[in-house]
Amino acid sequence: MKLFMALCCFAALSVKAQDYINPMDIPVVLSASYAELRANHFHGGLDISTPHIGVPVKSVADGYVSRIKVSPYGYGYGLYINHYDGHTTVYGHLSEYAPKIDSVIRKEQFRLKSFDVDYFPEEGAIPVSKGEVIAYSGNSGGSLGPHLHFEVRDTKTEVPLNPLGFLANKVADHKAPTVYGIKAYSLDDTSSVDEKYYELKSIENKTINAYGHVGFGVNAVDFFDVGGRPCGVVEISLYDNEILMYQSRLESISFDDTRYINSFVDYAEVQRTNRYIQKSFIDPNNKLNIYKVSKPIIIKDGELHRMRYELKDFTGNVRKVNFTVKGVKDGDYEPVIRRGTRVSWEHDNVLCSLKVVIDIPAGNFYKDEYLEIVREDSNVFKRPLYTIGSKEIPVHGNIGLTLPVPDDLKQKLADSSLKPRQVFIARTGKKNSLGYVGGTFDGENITAKPRYLGNFLIAVDTIPPRVVTKNTATLLSQSNNVMVGISDNFSGIEKYNVYIDGEWKIFEYDYKNARLISQVKKLGIKSGTHTLVAKIEDACGNLTEWEWKFRVK
Repeated sequence: MKLFMALCCFAALSVKAQDYINPMDIPVVLSASYAELRANHFHGGLDISTPHIGVPVKSVADGYVSRIKVSPYGYGYGLYINHYDGHTTVYGHLSEYAPKIDSVIRKEQFRLKSFDVDYFPEEGAIPVSKGEVIAYSGNSGGSLGPHLHFEVRDTKTEVPLNPLGFLANKVADHKAPTVYGIKAYSLDDTSSVDEKYYELKSIENKTINAYGHVGFGVNAVDFFDVGGRPCGVVEISLYDNEILMYQSRLESISFDDTRYINSFVDYAEVQRTNRYIQKSFIDPNNKLNIYKVSKPIIIKDGELHRMRYELKDFTGNVRKVNFTVKGVKDGDYEPVIRRGTRVSWEHDNVLCSLKVVIDIPAGNFYKDEYLEIVREDSNVFKRPLYTIGSKEIPVHGNIGLTLPVPDDLKQKLADSSLKPRQVFIARTGKKNSLGYVGGTFDGENITAKPRYLGNFLIAVDTIPPRVVTKNTATLLSQSNNVMVGISDNFSGIEKYNVYIDGEWKIFEYDYKNARLISQVKKLGIKSGTHTLVAKIEDACGNLTEWEWKFRVK
């Protein structure tokens, strides 16, 4: 071990970031960039498109495997390698690992009797060399198509950095960012503005009337020379009469801070129109470290403000957009209507109404918000429906939500015709869909800890998961896959175990295709007839046990 550490120290003096090779021997075509705007987070790396699953993935520099994480969700098959220059590279959505890594993680999966594992090998136990094949590209986890998710992190802090600064062969980018539109905002109760979204084609020839403390936001993306998919803008600057009033630069964002994206963008606009408008002002409880300049824009009556946005990508290409703001104190502005109780972002808040309790710890809002609780008898759900604030208000952490259980359900819980886990809080979605939230029953109420506001109700799930075989034949060869289809009508799959001839076996949960899957040769079973038993449990404790017989050639 001492020799290994000495070699690490020597290597740390000689390895340079620009010495990194590309992780695959194919052209680097990006389908997503670093810090690109996503739901509830900034994208932590680059998505490199692959023509198919199974492209060899190589270590970009010498190092050792520091983490192997396997999950049905997120990065799917993920691999982490520590390098001797103080950086860690991450490879996500893989289809499989190289044999020496695969053998280690399979042993851990058998030890834990779980497909889903997060394993940290002993330092230096699995060394890798620059250019060594460590895995194969895939589409596992939360991926929507074949690609490699590639990250570079600071090893000590685990903060993701922009991988474009580390790859030896940079991605070609000669295109300036594209701007689609601009939005204006009134930032306090004494200010006024034409608070609306302006398409780019109209903004450059229009004067916006405003008065007082106002802000602006920009809807913009960037495109690389090859790929055609919109990616993120790195730097945004806003000038007022040639004075720099605002500047943000997306250089490094920690995972602890990534949810503050819901303050960086206009969250309500995302919910309404799916436009990601990047705000050029800072909410009081926004803790991102990306802001270089932020000054209040104050518009006085009769003043003319020549505004200019400058947007820059990683390569330095710049897009400029000019617009004009005129100070008009008594303009024809739409009044701002606020309903409910004002809730302070910097204090604990408890709201009680209609037998509903909302417990909001300090720091869970980015600014003061107005909340009200509304109850209606839903003809669709046949249950009381509670509107808690608005789904357009972002929530940073978990809040407490307590709803009263209807009398008919309390009676069924009392006589044990329903189990406590089968009664829970649900959230309504599009087209009257319901999403499982969960919660704990105390005899009168159910309390859950959602991370969002919107419409909620008490729901019931007594239906166990459904299990079917997805194999077209019962006679299989060693190269065939064993596929078991699993699905749940409501609360979702929480646990599963698969046994063959009484022995636990590793099966991957591919939630996108609603199946458990494993290759026959990886199951270690011989020719003959075998019995597969699948035990599947949903989040409410409803259990299905399913048996299937098949033969192996």
